[in-house]
Amino acid sequence: MNSHRNHTVFAVAIFSIVLVVGGLIYHQERILKEGQTTILATRPVDPRDLFRGEYVILRYSIENDEKVLAEIDGVEDGSALFIKLSEDEDGIAYVNEAHRTAPKVFEGLWIEGEVDGRRVRFPSLEQFYLPEGTGKQVERLGDNLHVKVILKDGEARVVQLLDKTLNVIDPKSYLE
Repeated sequence: MNSHRNHTVFAVAIFSIVLVVGGLIYHQERILKEGQTTILATRPVDPRDLFRGEYVILRYSIENDEKVLAEIDGVEDGSALFIKLSEDEDGIAYVNEAHRTAPKVFEGLWIEGEVDGRRVRFPSLEQFYLPEGTGKQVERLGDNLHVKVILKDGEARVVQLLDKTLNVIDPKSYLE
């Protein structure tokens, strides 16, 4: 009888783990499938970590927008900031509005940031992993780097690196 109970507990535990992992995967895939695409101007910094491999940390021009800076003045670190984006004629996003509270409905392009001192961070967009040996070349792009992101309900994911003319960058091409 005790053995049967142990098997049941084990099966419930495994099922729970599979359910949680499946839910996390579903959430990420939903953002990618249902979200809206836009382009953010960025610049890469610090391309390597011995433990996590090669990547670039990305900083975004929208972090320093005057509307964003005005809205975070006096706001506690870790607080959320909701930024409504618009696009210029090239499709590059810029700040339209910034709010400390979430909109009731996420219509249009919205991204949620996190206040960190005198700037806003976008934790889900900060790191972009690269093939080994390509980080320095991507870092050299400096202000000529853009990223294509997908946004859904304030959440965002980087999907591609772009050069200054908005052509897709394949980091593997730097290995040749």
